[in-house]
Amino acid sequence: MLWLPPALPDQRTAIRRAGPRDAAAMASVHVMSWQATYRGQIGDAYLDGLTVPAFDRHWRHIFAARGWAFVATVDDRVVGVASGGKCRRRNLAEGEVYVLYLDPVYKGLGLGRALFDACHYELARRGHADCLVWVLGTNADARGFYERLGGDLVAEGEIVLGGERLREVGYRWPA
Repeated sequence: MLWLPPALPDQRTAIRRAGPRDAAAMASVHVMSWQATYRGQIGDAYLDGLTVPAFDRHWRHIFAARGWAFVATVDDRVVGVASGGKCRRRNLAEGEVYVLYLDPVYKGLGLGRALFDACHYELARRGHADCLVWVLGTNADARGFYERLGGDLVAEGEIVLGGERLREVGYRWPA
């Protein structure tokens, strides 16, 4: 299935299902997005230690385990990635969007919304009527994005990255 977000001038944009052939490009977006977005929120040593080969292996493992993902493309180049599945905290929702990352150059163009919609649809198709997204509490841009999409703040938690305890918040979209 192919979703078409608003087109950029002179460029073809699309949201499509991802597969193993996309793993390296997805890994590149994943690392680039984290390093740009979380600088100042997560320790530099942790961010500088993220590698494309490690995330390439991660995505290949996801696909080998029959996981699913979507990519955003501009002129057939992967610029965004999103995936989801069963909610890790079933008391909060049935489904969860685990990952939604964009090349920072392409933020604000509708691709993030299109990736979210694709995941939300896929979760519903798989029987997960409602969905949850976790985001760092300090990530004001992402929090604003999910609030504009209509997510309700329903949970707070803690995540440990690079030895640091970080606050995260959960947004939920009901069935």
